[in-house]
Amino acid sequence: MSTTLIDEVLAWSDRRPDAPAIVSTRLSMTFGELGSAVRRTASRLRQLGVKPGDVIGLHAVPEWEAVLTLAVLHEGAASLHASAQVRAAYSDHIAMHLGRAPGSTEAAGRTIEVDEQFIASLGAVNPRIDPRPVAAGGIVRIVFSSGTTGTPKGIAFTESALRARTNSARSIWMPADPFFCLLGIDTVSGFQTFAWSMLHGEPWIVPGDGRANAELMRRATVRSIKTSPARLAELLDAIEPTGALPALETVQVAGSLLSAILIRRCEALTGVRPVYLYGSTEAGTITFGPADPECPARLGAVVEGAELRVLDDHGRPVDEPGAIGVIEYRTAATADAYWARGVEPSPFRDGWFRPGDRGSLDEAGVLELVGRTDDLINVGGAKVNLADLDRRLAELDILRDAATFAYELPGGVSAISVVYVSDNALASDTFALRIRSALPGVDIRSFIRVDAIPRNPRGKVSRQQLAALLGES
Repeated sequence: MSTTLIDEVLAWSDRRPDAPAIVSTRLSMTFGELGSAVRRTASRLRQLGVKPGDVIGLHAVPEWEAVLTLAVLHEGAASLHASAQVRAAYSDHIAMHLGRAPGSTEAAGRTIEVDEQFIASLGAVNPRIDPRPVAAGGIVRIVFSSGTTGTPKGIAFTESALRARTNSARSIWMPADPFFCLLGIDTVSGFQTFAWSMLHGEPWIVPGDGRANAELMRRATVRSIKTSPARLAELLDAIEPTGALPALETVQVAGSLLSAILIRRCEALTGVRPVYLYGSTEAGTITFGPADPECPARLGAVVEGAELRVLDDHGRPVDEPGAIGVIEYRTAATADAYWARGVEPSPFRDGWFRPGDRGSLDEAGVLELVGRTDDLINVGGAKVNLADLDRRLAELDILRDAATFAYELPGGVSAISVVYVSDNALASDTFALRIRSALPGVDIRSFIRVDAIPRNPRGKVSRQQLAALLGES
């Protein structure tokens, strides 16, 4: 009988109880302590009625979410990170919520707060209960897409799928230990990193803000990281006053494109040129290649085990190098449907997945990303790519961060607004002038200055949240 993730964790707990299991700036937990916490929490969940096949929503600080994730798996149930968007869309599919109070009514009647009282109650439970098996082919974790273009969509992982994805991660984007994923356990990369650590008896380093991440990287002499552009910028801000990270050898970036400034800044402060990883929650990693400040949209070549093609407007593969079209790809791990929700038209077809991106392949088979289909809008009869505007704004020295969104004027005409963050005390009309000069020929109708650009846990801009700012300004 093959071992499961929970079997491995409990085995490490018994075999190497003093080995570090969870490391953060808030706490350090050994495998012995983790095993005890998981067993006691699982016993408490059993008393509360959690049973095999249930889907349990988790919303807690990362260290406790890790314990709860393993405790839920101990009981043969599946877990998911219950963000506000997920709670609103999938409440009917979630048997129970564990963690912080939801702050809304969607799950209030089925929420167990993981507070001091809950933790104290663990001392009165039987810690020596046997794990309940997950049903053959049963779900162990549901990981959601970014949700930047609508309702988050979930991919259900079985035990075998999770192992396959973690093995793939190890071969493609975990090149050197200690490895640190700066994306949280609520992301697919963060969860795979957590799962790999637990399977192999290695410490899971818990990401935080830029300062915390820099401290952990120095403490653990981290050699390789995976991050997003936003998290990378935070890290560079943290290390700039205090010095470089001498152990760092590899910086991998996923989720969105880097600006040329950020590529060069990373290289200047760390001595490392970032590497792109392009892919998705739905299929895994598809391309891998060095980031080029002269062409930040050039993502790299297709990795072994993946296939990628570009389709024309009729859905036919194009062979001409450089031809721009819809991107479609597949791997052995590509999902065939979303959990608990149908999407029309389906992005899954005959083993292939369409992520909603547009791009081209050159003669060498290197992918260049143009942007998302949703980011290509018609303004006054001209096609405008919002992602391209964002990249051009990132080169402005007066801005710390910026993003664009489209909105509708009376009469159904689309207009563009710029949301920006700056430490500069320039007058608002000066900002407008400089921004317009960076986007010649683009009709910018409004400018909104904010303290931070709204982003999801992966660091991607949420254009829906940006549009909501228009009514508040």
